[in-house]
Amino acid sequence: MGYMGPGLPGQRSALVAEDRAFVEAQWKLPPGTLRDVGGNGAIAMFEAMEEGRIKACWIICTNPVATVANRGHVIRALEKADYVVVQDAFADSETTGFADSLLPAALWAEADGVQVNSDRTMTLAQKAVAPPGEALADWELIARVACAMGFEQGFSFTSAAEVFAELSRFTNPKTGYDCAGVSYERLRQGPVQWPAPVGDTQARHPVRYVPAGQVLPVFPTPDGRAIFYARPWMRPQEWPDEQFPFVLNSGRLQHQWHTLTKTGRVASLNRLNPGPFVEVSVQDAQLLGLQADDRVRVTSRRGHIVLPVQISQRVGAGQCFAPFHWNDRFGPDMAVNAVTSDDVDPLSLQPGFKLCAVKLERVAPDVVPLPAPRQEEGSAPMPLDTLMRHFSLDDPALQPDLPEQARIWLKGFLEGLRMVPPQPGLVPDVPASAPLPVEARSYVNGLLAGLFSRVGEACAQPLPPDVLAVRQSIRVWWASQTGRAEALAATVAVWLREAGYMVELACLDHCKDADLGQGKAIFVVSTFGDGDPPDCATPFWDTLRARKEALTGLSCAVLALGDSSYASFCGFGCALDGRLRELGACMIMDRVDCEPDFEDTVEVWRGQLLAVLDSTTPPVAPPAGGEAAPATTLPEPRVGTRDAPVIARLALNERLCQGAASKDTRRIGLDLGKSSLDWKPGDALGIWPCNAVEVVKTTLAALGLPADTPVTLKGAGTVGLHDALLRHFDLARPNPAMLHALGRTEGGYLPELLQAARLDVAAQDVPALFRRMQPRLYSTASSPLVSGRVVELTVGVNNDPWPGVCTNWLAGLPAGADVPVFVQPTTHFHLPADGRTDVIMIGLGTGIAPFRGFLQEREALGATGRNWLFFGERHAQEGFYYQEELARFAHTGCLTRLDTAFSRDQPKRIYVQDRMEEAGAELWNWLQAGAFLYICGDAARMARDVDAALRRIVARHGAMPASQADDYVAGLTRGGRYLRDIY
Repeated sequence: MGYMGPGLPGQRSALVAEDRAFVEAQWKLPPGTLRDVGGNGAIAMFEAMEEGRIKACWIICTNPVATVANRGHVIRALEKADYVVVQDAFADSETTGFADSLLPAALWAEADGVQVNSDRTMTLAQKAVAPPGEALADWELIARVACAMGFEQGFSFTSAAEVFAELSRFTNPKTGYDCAGVSYERLRQGPVQWPAPVGDTQARHPVRYVPAGQVLPVFPTPDGRAIFYARPWMRPQEWPDEQFPFVLNSGRLQHQWHTLTKTGRVASLNRLNPGPFVEVSVQDAQLLGLQADDRVRVTSRRGHIVLPVQISQRVGAGQCFAPFHWNDRFGPDMAVNAVTSDDVDPLSLQPGFKLCAVKLERVAPDVVPLPAPRQEEGSAPMPLDTLMRHFSLDDPALQPDLPEQARIWLKGFLEGLRMVPPQPGLVPDVPASAPLPVEARSYVNGLLAGLFSRVGEACAQPLPPDVLAVRQSIRVWWASQTGRAEALAATVAVWLREAGYMVELACLDHCKDADLGQGKAIFVVSTFGDGDPPDCATPFWDTLRARKEALTGLSCAVLALGDSSYASFCGFGCALDGRLRELGACMIMDRVDCEPDFEDTVEVWRGQLLAVLDSTTPPVAPPAGGEAAPATTLPEPRVGTRDAPVIARLALNERLCQGAASKDTRRIGLDLGKSSLDWKPGDALGIWPCNAVEVVKTTLAALGLPADTPVTLKGAGTVGLHDALLRHFDLARPNPAMLHALGRTEGGYLPELLQAARLDVAAQDVPALFRRMQPRLYSTASSPLVSGRVVELTVGVNNDPWPGVCTNWLAGLPAGADVPVFVQPTTHFHLPADGRTDVIMIGLGTGIAPFRGFLQEREALGATGRNWLFFGERHAQEGFYYQEELARFAHTGCLTRLDTAFSRDQPKRIYVQDRMEEAGAELWNWLQAGAFLYICGDAARMARDVDAALRRIVARHGAMPASQADDYVAGLTRGGRYLRDIY
């Protein structure tokens, strides 16, 4: 469109003979090679492709299925084309689904390139990180294809600098375009504003078109004067009428870009612009009977979309506005360009995005009310009923002064207490993260105390007033990507409560600026990516970095979790600690950085923390009678736990992948025999593995010590070196001490690092050189009602980036081999107690494991509730695990519905979240009927994508805005109906 149709380098045009001749000479093309025509524009191009006059296309760095007006033409054209190449950095855009070949492109930070600002400033953006996998810069992909097609003469570039050097030869004296004096070498010294001719040394050239010694400008026209083209207004073909009376204007929002392929992955931006909408005037909303967040069908002469409405003074009567960012990736019927007009301006060939005649209709919500909780006949109403009535949650006559969001949250909180009442003597309290005003939170906590504090006799003795005055409250904030920091923070909170402190435990995504003003706080945080905060802490971190007000009233400590095998070890914890100090916070103790095996480190930190806190706290008075409380002793570890595993026997070791599959997934069965170990479907089985014998031999050779050298290990006593290396040390990754001994700064696979090494160490130095072996946890894949004493697992044997210790060890064991195991019970990931409850299960790959156990259990118990399974893998032939058993469950009626997504078995990738959205209406009906929803799979991608899909389904089929959908999902979680086992 516009200049890009006939455009040639250096502000030249293919329509000008002189320009064509210059470019042909530069490119060493025979005269007459370049045609004297321009393109017909993108709209005409896709029309020609739809008609079969264009057979193939190469789409680079754009998403026309979402961005081109009247995009139905684009979809039909791409379907008709013989060959479609799409070149993009992201594989899930709307257009990539139509690609026959998908070329992975690098992002701007993954390649060198010159960026040009609108004020003509050129800046060299140098590669910051290597592109992932086989991704290449756009210029290199183009050049490689061209060379493969026989055009080596014009495309044999070896660097982006060479491409820019060619461009600098296209100086245009007529227009003043001149980059001849600019090179990569010069740009490495700093940005340069063109025109910059040969010999130029100035970085800035802000004045243009004013020759030296003159006052008036001289423009690149025949007479040097600017030309203004007067054009009469002409009514476009697209115009509102009686059938389509409104004008739809489409465009961008401040915090998002184009079709969200990149900005849509940034949580902080999505909070600012969370979802699609159509904006209408107050007058039109009243005329149409619309209220905020109603769903509106927007229909044009080409199609329709359905969007939630926003009522605003910013648009005039008869008009409406909708951003075009959200498209098929986010759900059906929201691609704005499905309705826009593709009538084009005859000169620019630009379609009329800004003028689209539409009609607006309110879409009635189809919401099924949640079933009311059952109350057993003859039972007295719970205290919660009184509280519910007091807050007008079931009695409209009473209306407390609470905002709507707070009322919704409080109803969910109280329903959660109804489902799982507190133990006698325990008083529930409102968490600090609740969206309630401070006064309302205190009031609700007072009512809860009044209702529950007299239940039972096991109430704890109050602390003396002088101690309570000092030990008022400590906030424990956590930030976690995978859950370890969250679990550790909960443990820290228990320790503090046991020491007599009042504790508020919350995620940093609930931390407001005002929460940091006064008092004591403990931050337990992990690091994600390259030293970044976990997703949940990003808004907090942005706020803290922008904060100007001092934190002189805050006393705090930071406990950071990380892995020193990564460059940015505890990067976020370090940055957080530094920023708190910059703002004047009092650090009550130095930051402690923890490795993955952090137990010993945290235990030392615990003692130091309590000592620091107690140094300003009066001692608690002894019990009546003057006798000191007896010292407590730690009990011996219970058999069958992490610290005291039992020995199981390998009973099953069966490959689940067929033929010469690219992956190795095993069905493992471990016979618990006569041990006291029991499990339920949903629990995890912990396994203490051994290192490979060859790896142990390599390590012994590098240490240069006899195999029977005695070494002393905490918790294990004195063992021989060979046994320590086999069972007690992690020989996959080096710790900092080992890297130092090897004289290295970078990690890697330890056996490879030790292959040629010879270390000079004494026996007492050996334990410090290795990480301690950690157990691996696997979801159980069977029900004891079916498999008896043999607990089954579904294990994917891992060899990327190096051999997995436990999976390869298990896969290589013979029948009858000993395996140390323990059960890690889950507190939440269990089947509902009521067998009549429906269950929705979503599993990817080995994430099918717990759901196989669920189905076995439900069938054995004769549960009447419906069961729905979503399962995904790459290929059905090698990854449809337990296919025959699932078919039998379906035949017997135990498995009500099975939806599969084998992502690589068709040109367009299909994932479980896609299947969910395809069945969104039915899934919503199941949820409204009380179904429990379970997810099992990897936390990095699958769990996040499924969660996002769930929220879109709730919003779409529940006819509610995104914020209300989030509250609905949160209510499922609080009610114990949305459960995840992710790793």
